[in-house]
Amino acid sequence: MDQRDPTPVTAPAAATGPVFVTGGTGFVGGHVLGAIDRPIRLLVRDKAKAARGTGAGVELVEGDVTDAASLLGAMDGCGAVVHLVAIIAEEGGATFDGVIHRGTANVVEEAKRAGVGRFIHMSAMGARDDDRFAYMQAKWRAEQAVQGSGLSWTIFRPSVIFGPGDGFINQLASLIRKAPVIPVVGSGTSEFMPVRVEEVATTFKRALDDPATTTGQLYELGGAKTYTYEELLDVIAAKLGKKKPKVHIPVGLMMPVVKLSKPLPAAIRPPVTEEQLKMLALDNSTDHSATAELIGRQPTALEDGIDYILKG
Repeated sequence: MDQRDPTPVTAPAAATGPVFVTGGTGFVGGHVLGAIDRPIRLLVRDKAKAARGTGAGVELVEGDVTDAASLLGAMDGCGAVVHLVAIIAEEGGATFDGVIHRGTANVVEEAKRAGVGRFIHMSAMGARDDDRFAYMQAKWRAEQAVQGSGLSWTIFRPSVIFGPGDGFINQLASLIRKAPVIPVVGSGTSEFMPVRVEEVATTFKRALDDPATTTGQLYELGGAKTYTYEELLDVIAAKLGKKKPKVHIPVGLMMPVVKLSKPLPAAIRPPVTEEQLKMLALDNSTDHSATAELIGRQPTALEDGIDYILKG
């Protein structure tokens, strides 16, 4: 656990109004919605599309975090905000800074205007002020907007999140299943601490239910074990029952391939983005994971929670 609080805040009582959620239609968001046992107001860009995949009892409101005007009034009467919106690739004019940093700042400002005192924010393990890593820098700047808001905030920094429908472990499993060899991009020594999506959702519920102890806290969330990237591949291959040789590919050789493939359909692009390639230079692990403390038990190890890849 890491505490950084440039603007002191006072912990309020548990919020009683609806919880305003952004990013609730995504992989993590769906599990967070399921964990929250109170009325939810969900920000979506298109009500008609979102209604088909949203459970009963969820109020939909249209808006876009990158458009501050579209958020006006959306949080009125809400007791808390859970902010999950992010992107992992810059496409179609959407940038890391625009969506992650400025989008967060827009949500913070509307929360302040609406008098919503509680703000729970999902960042990422490794967030830092380093312009070599645009994604991580945007995450860090978003954290600064939240911490400097004067709201009663809690920030979570999860490592790689796994579970049915994830965009990382499933992609690696597909690659291992189909490729004649297992490509290891880079040295394979960068560290990850995969954390189960249901356990991440439980930490958000804890922050909502227990503001007295979670306000003003920045929590790093990791799973039961730390793995190198190459060990991740080994765990997935073992679960799939695949024994194939591994071939190391330098990041410098892979980067042009990823750049040139961007115009192609997603299904035939390499299962990695330019930003993810750059971030292989960073460890995505911590010595201070708060997951066990927040969920009340040891988190799930990767090998014990990825049976879902067998259905691919």
